[in-house]
Amino acid sequence: MKPSSLWTLGVCLVVLGLGAHWFGWDALLWFPRAVLDWLSWGPAALIEAIEDSPGTIGLIALGVVLMVVAKIAMRQKGRS
Repeated sequence: MKPSSLWTLGVCLVVLGLGAHWFGWDALLWFPRAVLDWLSWGPAALIEAIEDSPGTIGLIALGVVLMVVAKIAMRQKGRS
């Protein structure tokens, strides 16, 4: 590891430590927790939608697959 990288890591750790001392870990970790909660919301909503109406989700998925295949075919045709 280069000395400049070690210096940067050291500065980041000092700033993190000072922030934790002044504001507390709960305040510093609020944003990462909010991001993780938001990221976990999407898959949970998708699973719930599939359980509620699998036929509708299947129809939507088939439409998306056909759109992707069409896009790939158009790119291949454009290169020829």
